[in-house]
Amino acid sequence: MAPEAQTIISNNMINNSYSEHDAIHALYNELEKGVQSMKNGEVYTIEEAWEEIDKI
Repeated sequence: MAPEAQTIISNNMINNSYSEHDAIHALYNELEKGVQSMKNGEVYTIEEAWEEIDKI
């Protein structure tokens, strides 16, 4: 998980609330990492991909 997403999640757990903006921002950061890994030629199995998704 991207550090930014971890910070958002940590902050929101303390505040006990999530905003739509925070959720979209965290998702965007994770998708951005996925696109970059594809550009870098990294390949994952479906199982590995779902494990990463489940972590989010």
